[in-house]
Amino acid sequence: MNCIWEIALKAQKSGYNLEDLRFRNSESPSPYTESSFDFLNSDTIEENEIEVNPLYRFANELGEIFLPDVEGFESVRKIFLDIIFHYIAVWDLRSGGDKKELRAMYILKEIEEGRFLKSIRKTLLSLNFEKSKRIIFCLLDLCKCKDYITVFRKALRELYPKANLYIHSENLRKFTIFTGVDKTKEEVERMEMLEKLFLPISYETDVFWKYHFGIIGVDESMKIGKTAIY
Repeated sequence: MNCIWEIALKAQKSGYNLEDLRFRNSESPSPYTESSFDFLNSDTIEENEIEVNPLYRFANELGEIFLPDVEGFESVRKIFLDIIFHYIAVWDLRSGGDKKELRAMYILKEIEEGRFLKSIRKTLLSLNFEKSKRIIFCLLDLCKCKDYITVFRKALRELYPKANLYIHSENLRKFTIFTGVDKTKEEVERMEMLEKLFLPISYETDVFWKYHFGIIGVDESMKIGKTAIY
């Protein structure tokens, strides 16, 4: 479960009404989800207290109140977060999908039917639904802003949360990429898909998989047996 509307629906199936739920700020939130469950694929709500990340969608609106370094008025902020997320849950449930979501759904359906992007169809559809949808979101962003590097970095993080992207100072069209996962045929195909979708053909990439290449002076990258040679 990711967003509040999904939590509300799953809670109802688990015997909780929305008014029974209590939302509280997570002590260790993920930047990639609105919920903070131990298991993202959990299908039931076992307790009425739900940890959330208020900055996942509303960093601009709620950042000054709920950033980690904000102190004071803890009890007031706790009550406010619970109230505002009940309103957000109702708003989500009543609003349905937005225009971007609908476009992504149509694009995914047409890709599935083989209407276009046939070269990456199998690879894209091998992802779970949420990840494939977010890759299409990135594609829509690229069509709108044409910022290849920013959108490629965003898409890269969707599939590889630990990924780093380095741009060569002597050649701005050459990237070094660290993914943080084992190199498999499936992952190689996913990386090739991202390059096809988001980078111009003139760009070059060097990909490092499970182990980061060594950087002199950065101790984390210089561990024996866990460093790739560049």
